[in-house]
Amino acid sequence: MKPITFIHTADLHLDLPFQGWRGSDDVLLRWRDEHRRTFAATIDTVMEKQTDYLLIAGDWLEYETASRSTAEWLIEQLERIKNTQVLIAPGNHDPFRPDSYYHSLSWPEHVTIFTGDWEERRFPEHGLTVVGRGFREFEEPEAEMPSVRVPEGERLILLFHGTLQNGNAGSPYFPVTKEKLAPLEADYVALGHIHQPHALRLNNQKRTWVRYPGSPHALRWQETGERSVTWGRLSDSGCHWEPVSVQTRRFEVDMIPLEGCKTDGEALKQIKQMIPEGKERDACRRLVLNGRRQAGWKPRAEWLSLQLKQSGFYHVEIVDETLPDYDLEWLRSQEGLVGTFVRKMEERMERTTMEEREHWHRALLKGLDALLSPEVKKP
Repeated sequence: MKPITFIHTADLHLDLPFQGWRGSDDVLLRWRDEHRRTFAATIDTVMEKQTDYLLIAGDWLEYETASRSTAEWLIEQLERIKNTQVLIAPGNHDPFRPDSYYHSLSWPEHVTIFTGDWEERRFPEHGLTVVGRGFREFEEPEAEMPSVRVPEGERLILLFHGTLQNGNAGSPYFPVTKEKLAPLEADYVALGHIHQPHALRLNNQKRTWVRYPGSPHALRWQETGERSVTWGRLSDSGCHWEPVSVQTRRFEVDMIPLEGCKTDGEALKQIKQMIPEGKERDACRRLVLNGRRQAGWKPRAEWLSLQLKQSGFYHVEIVDETLPDYDLEWLRSQEGLVGTFVRKMEERMERTTMEEREHWHRALLKGLDALLSPEVKKP
């Protein structure tokens, strides 16, 4: 049987605001443009690889915040790949509701949008059946598997949005288990909902691949590293897949220890040493400053961000988690509130387990930071 190819993507969340953004408005506007361009890059990949099928497993077009112009732009993008069958299974962030763009706009003929019931689409020219379903509501805690009868020798892909889980723990987002999927003997299960890529094989006759492609564009700081879609091939030898990068910009979180630093200049030097030239300074980076800093000095985040931008960093967000390194022996000997606070906290620490002691020590240092003036002076 002739091999077929597909690209599987999900969780683009187009027009969803970036979660936890603290940067400038101009960079945020560029992020929104890059968010769109990530899907354009996906369409480019479909064209370059002459892919037979584009599988979109939900949370594609954000229901609450997506504009009509964005939805119409998506349709224009899909018009570029008229020779590719596009199959969409709406998710909990873009349910197939009467007031959604899935209803109100006219979609191209080569696009199939699955509704809330399991539906089959057969493609005899490829010996393929795609069985899919979409969300109708924002939460769907009950999950029933379809009854599938595929002609002997033909191939089967399942396409839906949901939570793959172990055991019988509940989920509001169409919870399924490996035990429910295995008897269907699909060649590939195209899932959406989880933003980090993940794949596993079922213990059935076809050794079915089950795959979350992950979000192709970073939507929050937790979504670091390369973002991709999944390219797949079904042939007589089975199913093969691999990630294909489509991101327009990476997001990275770096932990920067500042032990021993006494000035902003030393902190800047430390950052540049840890992220040298050539190490993707064009990424959006969150720098988490940590460690015990010298008492009386605190890193100036705005100054550091400006210096880093001038030295070639595209965008930097600085989070200061450093703690002051106080002379506890001297403070313990003092009269008054500070000395009493140190002695009481250390007495409490003596009664804790080793696991709890670090937590209490950090609490002691934070308490001193609140009690003392910016510069701790010794007599």
